[in-house]
Amino acid sequence: MTASDRPGPASRAGGAARRVREAVRAHLREGVAQGVFPGAVAAVIWRGATLALEAHGFAQVVPYCRAMTPQTIFDLASVTKPVVTTTAVLQLWERGILDVDAPVCRYLPGFADGGKERVTVRHLLAHTSGLPAWEMLYLPAPSALCGGSGARARACRSIDEAVARICATPAAASPGVSVNYSDLGFIVLGHLVQRASGEDLEAYARRHIFGPLGMRWTRFVPPAGWRSRCAATEMGNAYEREKAAALGLGRRFPWRTYLLRGEVHDGNAWYLGRGVAGHAGLFGTAADLGRFGMAMLRGGSLDGVRILGRRTVREATCTQTPHTAGPPRGLGWALAGAPFAGSRASPSAFGHTGFVGTSVLVDPDRDLVVVLLTNRVHPSASNEAIQGFRATFHDAVIGALDA
Repeated sequence: MTASDRPGPASRAGGAARRVREAVRAHLREGVAQGVFPGAVAAVIWRGATLALEAHGFAQVVPYCRAMTPQTIFDLASVTKPVVTTTAVLQLWERGILDVDAPVCRYLPGFADGGKERVTVRHLLAHTSGLPAWEMLYLPAPSALCGGSGARARACRSIDEAVARICATPAAASPGVSVNYSDLGFIVLGHLVQRASGEDLEAYARRHIFGPLGMRWTRFVPPAGWRSRCAATEMGNAYEREKAAALGLGRRFPWRTYLLRGEVHDGNAWYLGRGVAGHAGLFGTAADLGRFGMAMLRGGSLDGVRILGRRTVREATCTQTPHTAGPPRGLGWALAGAPFAGSRASPSAFGHTGFVGTSVLVDPDRDLVVVLLTNRVHPSASNEAIQGFRATFHDAVIGALDA
């Protein structure tokens, strides 16, 4: 083969696009066939170009079937944490309104209770605050969490009440000692954004994140007109209802028993925040989440609009936990080495997952964004096969790109 016979850059890029599309299609088909999820949408963006935006399977299978499409809107679950809450906190840090290295009790004096006076905003972002991972704050605290005192924290009915209860919760560990992924910490962070900015979290995100980045189909609390495009999740709150029953709680609670579609799956976000919270509640499409990933890949800006400074993005996506037990964490982001990222992701990679079966992976070394959105909890959250599938999927995409 002479030099003139070798494929040029355009041909090589075309070959990569074809291989990636084939890998994405094959793995989505396999995921549906093996019952990992009813359906999925995946987006792969490389060097600024969308190589794949593929849908397969069903957005709903109970009580009838609806086909998945590339435009399906998903409950993004904990992907809310980096996209909204982390971004908002970092924006307020850049503006000098919040200090990530200040103790949380500077902004919420009651947070110092229970040995938490040294916990900083940075600790909350990095999941090293020592706060418990999760609690059904809309129910009374289980007796086992009350230190045998017989006192039980009351059920909360709002985010404000939930934050007060978290403030009174004793630390489970000293700050900075270990990584303990905590929804409670991000509920507090979402509350801090609201207090510091003077805007509710939904309005803040729309004005400072979604609007500037052109994320048209991303928001909290989807309007009724979006419902027909939303992927269904669980049948009611079965997962949390079973957890509550095991603790002897929730017998008289007004649980949701209908199919959830266009309504946040997470109980704390629904019962306390009416769909808006710092840890969960966001809805969006694969294309929109890909745009956010591109903004992070480009150092905080996209199409001439900047939402974060380059230095801030670097800080958020480098390890904040070099001397702590547990997986490496950035500020709001999981880093390379997290199981979902797979074995081929670059050392610079970062991303996040969501309980309902969603994820985003950003790989700066490859100039790559991979979005995988599924409804793996539909109709039952007991299906956990997504855990292994994500890593296999990412390895296949990166393998196809590198071939």
